[in-house]
Amino acid sequence: MNKRANKWSELARYLAGEMDMLEEMEYRKTIENNNQHISDLKAMEETWKHFHAGTPGTERNTGEAWSRLQKKLREDGLLGKNPVGPPDRQITPFLRVAAVILLLLAVGGPLLWFGVKRNVDKYGVETHMAARGVNTVDLPDGSRIFLNQDAEISYPSDFEQNRTVKLNGEAFFEVMSDPVNPFTVRSGNVVVSVLGTSFNVRQSDRSPEVEVFVETGRVRMSVENSGQFITLEEGEMGRTEATQLTRTVQEDPNYIAWKTKDFKFVNAELDRVIGKLEEAYHVEIIAENADLRSLRLTSTYSEQSIDAILETIATAFGMTLRKEQNTYYLINN
Repeated sequence: MNKRANKWSELARYLAGEMDMLEEMEYRKTIENNNQHISDLKAMEETWKHFHAGTPGTERNTGEAWSRLQKKLREDGLLGKNPVGPPDRQITPFLRVAAVILLLLAVGGPLLWFGVKRNVDKYGVETHMAARGVNTVDLPDGSRIFLNQDAEISYPSDFEQNRTVKLNGEAFFEVMSDPVNPFTVRSGNVVVSVLGTSFNVRQSDRSPEVEVFVETGRVRMSVENSGQFITLEEGEMGRTEATQLTRTVQEDPNYIAWKTKDFKFVNAELDRVIGKLEEAYHVEIIAENADLRSLRLTSTYSEQSIDAILETIATAFGMTLRKEQNTYYLINN
């Protein structure tokens, strides 16, 4: 079974309840390790439950969805050439789950898949937006993009011959090497050109500035229609300031913690710690009755949940942690 088929099969077995306890634990761990938030998986679980149980209000054009499903499954090698009956009559648990997933695509326009909205316009330009949390997009050439929350990318249908990506927001790129077809990222008025490397691009609607941080390899950063460019090496950051390009050494160990969920704080003011955690987990953290600048933290965290990190911080400073929806309160005792 190929990788695409195996991905479908694992998801179907999980949602259909066909995994044993050990398999289920390993599968959930795999999802978390790939930055696919468990909350998104729960949302898909709820959708499956509603459709499976025939919840009122969920009736859709199942005939059309089933036709599209069969085409998709044949492409992935999961279904033979002979026609298969409608879902309610001749469908295995795997196919039932796949039908629900394809049904979401059939009725909703852009596909919301683990928090990623996907759309293809009439010109073949494909757009992905991270609706919530950090999400991963695998490109046709084998490159991978990690989208920070609310980030949006678009690329042409002939991407393998024209490796150009437009970015709004923040994203981390792992680029497959192809000397014949360089990889280009356009963000604001900045163009980043690479052959094969990993780097971060940050651009905000609130500011015209663009930042490029190179984790591995080398990139060329230029400003459109200016003739200006700089070459960035591993560990360096380029930044636009007005119409000028500047280069510095990146010294913030938590710069891409939004992607890695790895943090290192050394005698850091608590308000700065909170700021980094809010950026990485897209939550609000309020410390009540505390002089945050007088409190300092030295600690490291690796791929922990925001709840676990804040629990340790609360304990370290003798605080009480309270959570209300997407807001956390650190209360001085």
